[in-house]
Amino acid sequence: LATVSVLYCPPFSPLITMRMMFTLLTLSLATAVVSNQPHILYMVVDDVGWTDVGFHGSNFPTPVLDKLVTESVEMSKYYVQPVCSPTRSSLMTGRYPFNMGMQHLTTIIPGSTAHIPLDVKTIAEVMKEQGYETHMVGKWHLGYASWKYTPIGRGFDTFTGYLGGMIDYYNRTMNAGDIVGYDFWHNTAADYTHDGSYTLTDYMTDSEAALRKTVAAGKPSFLYFAHQNIHIPIDVPPTTSPKCESVSPDRRKTLCDMMSVLDSAIGETLQLYKDLGIWNNTLMIITTDNGGMTYYQDAFPGSASSNWPLRAGKTTLFEGGVKGVCLLTGGDNVFPSNIRNLKYFGMAHAADLMPTILTAAGMSDIVPSLEFDGVSHWESITKNLTSPRSEVPVNIVYSGLNYTSIINNDMKLIVGKVQGAYDGYWTVSPYKEIPAPFDPHNTTRLFNLSADPNEYHNIAESHPEIVEFLKQRIESYVKGKRYSE
Repeated sequence: LATVSVLYCPPFSPLITMRMMFTLLTLSLATAVVSNQPHILYMVVDDVGWTDVGFHGSNFPTPVLDKLVTESVEMSKYYVQPVCSPTRSSLMTGRYPFNMGMQHLTTIIPGSTAHIPLDVKTIAEVMKEQGYETHMVGKWHLGYASWKYTPIGRGFDTFTGYLGGMIDYYNRTMNAGDIVGYDFWHNTAADYTHDGSYTLTDYMTDSEAALRKTVAAGKPSFLYFAHQNIHIPIDVPPTTSPKCESVSPDRRKTLCDMMSVLDSAIGETLQLYKDLGIWNNTLMIITTDNGGMTYYQDAFPGSASSNWPLRAGKTTLFEGGVKGVCLLTGGDNVFPSNIRNLKYFGMAHAADLMPTILTAAGMSDIVPSLEFDGVSHWESITKNLTSPRSEVPVNIVYSGLNYTSIINNDMKLIVGKVQGAYDGYWTVSPYKEIPAPFDPHNTTRLFNLSADPNEYHNIAESHPEIVEFLKQRIESYVKGKRYSE
């Protein structure tokens, strides 16, 4: 068996006892029945900012991730969308969001009929065609106006989680102004059985049960674990960390505890795979969906992340909003030792992960037929080659005339407003805002990311020829889009 893994289980999980009871049984089953297809386990960590992890200089305790990065490939020039639904649509399909009607200015809002088009295959549907059992836990946020738009309708055999963008970690309700409702599901049935308990216990219980069943049957498993942490609301988890006591202000201290729980959960997951005897045949991918949301205001949707030294954060087109955290790792049988503890500086986009997963898992033969916008980086990583891409259309909306950005080699253009109600830089400790440089030409911004990675100096006025070239590149994407806005 080989696996792309990412799960989520807190140190307080009741599953620890269950693991002790079933480990020997599962180990014997795993050695008795073996598939030649890799397991694939795909993790999304919600709203984790560039500097919400210790290995980027955070004061949040993340010992599991800090150790894991030394065993991984860190994709250091990896881009996501500024908000979650567009990024998740790319992670799920290998397509750019603006090529399938998912390039929303914000995200899929409550009551929206938006969804991934039914003629665009999700990674779950592809895996199912390849003989996989497919499971999902956590956050969907990719359409729910019809059951056929939800996980069960888009290729997953089982689903535990919520369909919208956010819920309370305990009472499982969403609150969007005048729209309030319960949003927690098991497959297509509302699940009230654990209302009041911390949601990740359910995610872990159901994902582990699904994985054990699949392993026992000798079938390959695709598990998509879309974590709720550390998205708002800022809810104190059942377990807090002494290392977060000195973190301030209070909102950031709670976010620190939420990140600590997430980190511990990842450690529990890794141990689960070792207990099952399948870690050596596991490939693991972890990605965030956008930059961290800063404490730019007390009211919704303010949080308390830091993307330092990157500029701004979630909802903006600056690096703090669109430069993502992404790790690739795995067991010795599927992950070459020569690429461990490697920083990969090839330019990459969220749409690249699906073709990279398929290629790493030995399914490169089906990649051409899926008409991806993304490209596989597996060969570039394993053979020390240059990235297959030199350009990322960071965001394209309003026909490329506003809230649009593109990166070509070192040059990044932002056209129109950057969206979001804020700008600036948020340090780590002490946690404070540093205002962004005054810019009178703030509707056209050009940055040289090689010389100015933190976007202090707008050079648009001195390089009109580069601005014009990048606007033409944006226009090429607008004209080539598959779906109308």
